[in-house]
Amino acid sequence: MCILNFSERSGGNESDESMVEKSDTPAEEILARQQLDLDRLKEALGLLGVSPCAWCKKYSRRSDPGALFDAGELVCYGCIGEWWLRRSEKLSTKEREDLEGKLVFWLRDYHDAETFKDPAKLPESSLQELHIVANCLECRGTGKLLGDERCRYCEGRGTVWVIVSRKQG
Repeated sequence: MCILNFSERSGGNESDESMVEKSDTPAEEILARQQLDLDRLKEALGLLGVSPCAWCKKYSRRSDPGALFDAGELVCYGCIGEWWLRRSEKLSTKEREDLEGKLVFWLRDYHDAETFKDPAKLPESSLQELHIVANCLECRGTGKLLGDERCRYCEGRGTVWVIVSRKQG
């Protein structure tokens, strides 16, 4: 059990000023102490099973597997679209394919994403919560299966559209 005793922190003086920094305390010292307090708070939140999104810094429960996507950094579902646009352009082709595949599986598993092979059959944009164009996982973006056979999962395009529909209600 931890009990905060503010009188110890202010040197035993329990005046009304015990919570207020003294004016002669250097700003660097005040900032260092506040940074330490913030670091301790973040550590405590981690012990409680919550982690921040690397993009928006909001905290989510790690026990909810659909809340945070692990891409070497944790990204919340609400930031995925913008994050992926920025992150994917900085990756090598191999890194992008690997992370993109992981992202598509995560979206399908936890957010009921659907994969479309024909852009003409996409739902209206107003019905889409998230829209990502990805390499076909079956043919790895080549558009072909087993030699020269056209990939039936992407109709030979090499790409698919991954859509998370807006929740109705």
